[in-house]
Amino acid sequence: MATFTDVFERKEVKYRLSARQGEEVRRALADRLAPDEYGRTSVRSLYLDTPERALIERSLDKPLYKEKLRLRSYGAPADDGLVFVEIKKKFKGIVYKRRVGCSYAAARAYLGGVPYEEACARFPLADPVAAAESLAPRSRQIAAEIDQCMARHAPLVSSMLIRCERVAYAPVLDALSAQPPADVPCDLRITFDERIAYRDLFAPGSPASPLLRAGEAVMEIKASGPFPLWLVRALDASRIYPTSFSKYGEAYRACMSAPASAPAPARAIPIHPAKKGGRCA
Repeated sequence: MATFTDVFERKEVKYRLSARQGEEVRRALADRLAPDEYGRTSVRSLYLDTPERALIERSLDKPLYKEKLRLRSYGAPADDGLVFVEIKKKFKGIVYKRRVGCSYAAARAYLGGVPYEEACARFPLADPVAAAESLAPRSRQIAAEIDQCMARHAPLVSSMLIRCERVAYAPVLDALSAQPPADVPCDLRITFDERIAYRDLFAPGSPASPLLRAGEAVMEIKASGPFPLWLVRALDASRIYPTSFSKYGEAYRACMSAPASAPAPARAIPIHPAKKGGRCA
């Protein structure tokens, strides 16, 4: 099993696409980028917040610095399968992500108050290499940063569950040189998120609700440097322009336009909603 990346520092620009724009930009990627080895993936994100939802309130105010805390899985997680507990920070337009990979059972225990190392030792990952990495010094250091984040904002509760279908594009590598085309930066990544739906965990029993109109997608371009000229021209030709789109933020706005609901109890982490009368969003 390949080791997981635990630290990201890059520019991330989002675009809301119509069905037509989505098709046009995918054609522009041909021969330069292609779907990665994971293909289409179901991404599930559980966002934690204060009982007053102060983290997302601050984020929507567009401050110079903001941060979010979430539990993320790719596909339906098994108890001994890999998930990520992440801090996502943004400062002056640059996104910094710090995350630890551990088992789903360990993540639930950790977010419920069990120390990270104890949770990982008690509930190890099925893959022994990944299990060792979850307890490596670098992972323990990142867990300490997550501990500080949780302490800063305590008490934290489960706020929003968001699910989408994602296809991630990565540079096409030459069979001989194992290098991308000359006009494609090695770290360029483009994701397309479709069928985005959310469930408000402050309103138990609420159904999953869509965030986009049928056929729409959110494209995110991730790079550490400037976008290549061919990509800029393709975006311009299809009249595709950057937009501010936070899945958690948009879901929160949608919840605030609905009838008020009571806050969840402090430190509640209901990441098994199927056992409480519904499926994960």
